[in-house]
Amino acid sequence: MLTSPSGIKGLDAVLRGGFPAGRTTIVSGDPGSGKTVLAMQYLVNGATTFEEPSLMISFEESPAALRTNFASMPQALAGEPGDRLQIVDGRMPEDALEAGSFDLGGLIAIASAIVAKHGIKRLAIDGIDALFALTERPSNRRREILRVLNWLADIKLTTLLTIKRTNDEKNLPSYFGLAEYAADGVVELRKTMFGELARRTLSVVKLRGAAYDGGAHSYTISDQGIRVGHTPARTRTLPQDLDTRLSTGVERLDTMLLGGYRAGTTTLISGLPGTSKTTLAAAFLQAGFRAGEPCLFVGFDEPAEQMLVDVHSVGLDLDGAVRSGLLHVESFAAGVMIADEHFLAIESLIEQHRPKRVVIDPISALQKAGGQEIADTTMENLIVLFKSLGITAVVTAASDSQLGEMENTPTRVSTVADAWIHLSFANMGGERNRTLTIVKARGTGHSNQMREVLLSADGIDLADVFSAGGKVLVGTARAERKQKESVDKAAQEESATRELERLDREAQSLSRQLEEAQRGLDQLADYREQVLKRTAVSGRAHDRETDLIHSLRHGDDPA
Repeated sequence: MLTSPSGIKGLDAVLRGGFPAGRTTIVSGDPGSGKTVLAMQYLVNGATTFEEPSLMISFEESPAALRTNFASMPQALAGEPGDRLQIVDGRMPEDALEAGSFDLGGLIAIASAIVAKHGIKRLAIDGIDALFALTERPSNRRREILRVLNWLADIKLTTLLTIKRTNDEKNLPSYFGLAEYAADGVVELRKTMFGELARRTLSVVKLRGAAYDGGAHSYTISDQGIRVGHTPARTRTLPQDLDTRLSTGVERLDTMLLGGYRAGTTTLISGLPGTSKTTLAAAFLQAGFRAGEPCLFVGFDEPAEQMLVDVHSVGLDLDGAVRSGLLHVESFAAGVMIADEHFLAIESLIEQHRPKRVVIDPISALQKAGGQEIADTTMENLIVLFKSLGITAVVTAASDSQLGEMENTPTRVSTVADAWIHLSFANMGGERNRTLTIVKARGTGHSNQMREVLLSADGIDLADVFSAGGKVLVGTARAERKQKESVDKAAQEESATRELERLDREAQSLSRQLEEAQRGLDQLADYREQVLKRTAVSGRAHDRETDLIHSLRHGDDPA
């Protein structure tokens, strides 16, 4: 099916391209839900961005008021709609009386002439129910809504027909159901109050012959017009790069994570207040700045500039990154708007600055923006958004408990994050010392050891912890244990040195004894040789004498 793109951020994604071209779509909603704004944006975008002549028929606002509102839209600044945008005043006089001949024939004739003259492609009829309120006869209302719908079917323009709707389904006027039935599409806008915060959602009720994304999609209304929240389906997120690692900004933490955070993943840093969650996240940003990567920091309930000042104490200087434009910092008050609006604001910042690294500190503050359920959904949507854009993100969250008791956070973000680092305090000997543990890291190995977090003017470092008697030693206890081990090692080395010296002396003594023994052996060997020589000489003389005697006696053969 051919579509007519609205040009409204997020809406065309929900509609899978735009409104059905040449057909009528009803936009219904309660007062203040933004029906007129949506229709205005659709027409202004058509007249400026898509160069399609557009027509507005308004039954509630004057043409002058509408043109003033049109002019404030950012789309109109790129190029004046000019003759491509026409406005027809459909309002009835204030003293209009109920009449049996009440009809819209004359107005339709005027509109038809404008359509033919200017080649209108887009049409919006705004607030037609305001006109029907002037008559109490249901038959008149049904007749005129049918007249309008038949006319729209004949001219085959892409049309938005806005109608007020209340939550009281039983008291809807009879023409409402008829209009929804006859129209090709129905988009419903709702505004729900959560305490003092308003949540606006957009739902596509039907769209004949076309696919669309179901469910309720949050949207905001601002001086930029309407912006619809639309997160990509989880099945369409970018594949994660298992080989590429981004430095955490802390060398030893990189080692614990086998090289750093995996690119395109989201890491949760949880912990009690004061455990250095923000500091660890800031180190990640500084590493990005040094690598020449654009970064974004979003802080809640505390000026982002305060973060820049605070991290100076641990050797992190992010001011240069801000001045260079590689780091953009933004802060929001979590409780002043619904969590959906925070999502859209962050999405807008990402579109504007195209960061490779994003930090949200603390993401758990979204609980104040409409409640736990909305906050959890928003957090999950943010993580899906990060993945779809290949952004490596670090989000912090306040924890109600320390590791070892209940490893959880007040939000579901710990279940959807790819990695989870937990910071806590070890209380010992009147001291509170920070510790770090990697709870999980999907798709990669990681250290399972606890480390003590050391903060100094030179930066952040991690130290080995010691254990004694089944207790983990940190801080002064760790230093004392380390000093004792050093003393013990020195004593062992000294003892070993003395023992080696003793052994060397014994070896030298034995060597001398060996030399003396060798000399004695040599003397014995010489004496033995002499004895053997003397024995040999004596033997030969005896043989000669024997032979001589035998010879003289002639008794034996000399041979």
